[in-house]
Amino acid sequence: MARYIVIVEKSDDEYFAYVPALPGCTSSGQTPGQALDHIIEAISLTQSYLTEQHLPIPDQIETIAEVEVH
Repeated sequence: MARYIVIVEKSDDEYFAYVPALPGCTSSGQTPGQALDHIIEAISLTQSYLTEQHLPIPDQIETIAEVEVH
């Protein structure tokens, strides 16, 4: 089992989710929960594709920083 950081952002009319460690792995939904449900499926599909193509599955980014900008 792999664990990834998922970013969920609100746009004008929906929520957009993506995985920084898996470029191109994105999804959306009408609610944050729906976006998360969809990104879990997208992660699984991305991992399957990479495996089928004999490509490495990127590891999770280890460093996360939270900054405050004034």
